Amino acid sequence: ATANTNTPATKGDLGITTDSEEENEGLASGSAVPDAASVADTYLEEQSGIGGFSQLASYLEEFDRVEAPDPPWPDFGRFDVPISYNDRVKKAIHVLRGDASGVFAGWLGRTNRYRAMIQSILSRSGLPGDLVYVAMVESGFDPRARSPEGGAGLWQLTPSVAERYGLTRNDEIDERYDPEKSTRAAAARFKDLYLELGNWDLVMAAHHAGSEPVQRAGSLSLWNMRLPGRSIPFVAFVMASAIISKSPEVYGFEPLGGLPVIHESVPVQRAMVLEEVAEGMEIQVGKLRELNPELRRWKAVPGFDLNVPLGTRRAYAAWAGIEPPGPDPSEMTFYRVRRGDTLGRISRRFGVRTGEIIAENNIRRPNRLRIGQVLAIPLFGSSIRSSNQSIANRRPRDVPPPDPATHQAISYRIRRGDTLERISKRYGVSMANLQDWNKLNNPGDIIAGRSLTIYVPRPSGAAGGSGSTPTATPGTGEGSNRGEGGAAASGAIIYTVKPGDTLWDIARAHNVTVSALRRTNGLGRRTAIHPGDRLRIDPSDS
Repeated sequence: ATANTNTPATKGDLGITTDSEEENEGLASGSAVPDAASVADTYLEEQSGIGGFSQLASYLEEFDRVEAPDPPWPDFGRFDVPISYNDRVKKAIHVLRGDASGVFAGWLGRTNRYRAMIQSILSRSGLPGDLVYVAMVESGFDPRARSPEGGAGLWQLTPSVAERYGLTRNDEIDERYDPEKSTRAAAARFKDLYLELGNWDLVMAAHHAGSEPVQRAGSLSLWNMRLPGRSIPFVAFVMASAIISKSPEVYGFEPLGGLPVIHESVPVQRAMVLEEVAEGMEIQVGKLRELNPELRRWKAVPGFDLNVPLGTRRAYAAWAGIEPPGPDPSEMTFYRVRRGDTLGRISRRFGVRTGEIIAENNIRRPNRLRIGQVLAIPLFGSSIRSSNQSIANRRPRDVPPPDPATHQAISYRIRRGDTLERISKRYGVSMANLQDWNKLNNPGDIIAGRSLTIYVPRPSGAAGGSGSTPTATPGTGEGSNRGEGGAAASGAIIYTVKPGDTLWDIARAHNVTVSALRRTNGLGRRTAIHPGDRLRIDPSDS
């Protein structure tokens, strides 16, 4: 069919109805809206505004009325979901190339940040990788996006959907804003919707509007349905976005740029605000906020896995006073294809099977890699899954927990790829302790999603504790050590590091900055402190 370019597009052309919107799991109403407002309040000025499909509402009403030729035909062989190319999809392409081109260019610019991760999870779930464009239209690939109807995150999941698929929402955390966790929830929902509806067009509409309105419409053809709100144009824009994203240059946009968001995870042993962590690690707090969008008050709590920039885990360990971490337990890394690369060469470089890379990235033409293409590389394997076998035959002992005056209990949720050895190294405890504290009969078979109790040292107290050495008095013979004598002359003190201390705790207790503490004692960003170390603290250096 040929689009009628002499007639301006209207809401009716795009399938927008004016029926009252219904409350369901897709478009929340009523009590969900105040929840969205409260989220905005807690995120304050950093909270992203209305994003994704909601940004297009004004462009649908102010549709470019000038004549426009039909867009170029897409290569339908490049899609793994059925793509319609009817008048509505063509009009959606025209909107994205016209009045909304600035908005869509922003979406394209963020695509590579999350696409590989999303498509990897979709592929592992047995789902078409091109469902990634549902997230593109829902949020514009902004993990902090929200909608007036109460949706939030990359997939604009409502509170009821989040609860149904196991996402945590409380005063501290809203996992709808976590790109990976929300994608796993969305994948589970896609599978349920497909079992229910059996048609990917209908699945996409139901993701946006809820399954009940789609079922009530009683048709197997989305384009003949009458659905509430903007459900049909939503699907049209998903297909239009997929078509343009496959060949952006053909439609007048810049090639996709940027790299995936890559991070490492570190354990949180006590409550801490991100400003505190950023100062201690000497990085920008904005980077931590970008990597941890699920934190509603920018505060991490014990047991939370904090995402930090790639290559900074040891800096965090040094600042936090924990054991230097072993290899990062991330499940994957990312690689940008260069000239001359082949799948075989890439697989040998990372020590993984070619088939695993193909499966992770839903590659349909293994011999046609594109220069600049970003591939997800799976890192976990049988060697990791079996690393706990060294204590597999040991049985847990009935031992009392550590003294609550010196240790506190935290809860750690086991993640896919975790091993007991890896967890023990992260928290500086023995595997035997973990086995005893949690009564693990088979420590080599820990299960993702379950929680472990871990006892960690309590943070040290305020200034004036037993770890501080009083200021030496000139002429008394005290502080004969050269470093301590220098401390006496300047009004400084010598502080003995205690179990559980961090540079932040020590600096805050003595009214100095972490940077000054490092500078005074010649500590690098990756230098760890240990119980018994003696630090010179000089307020005049701050």
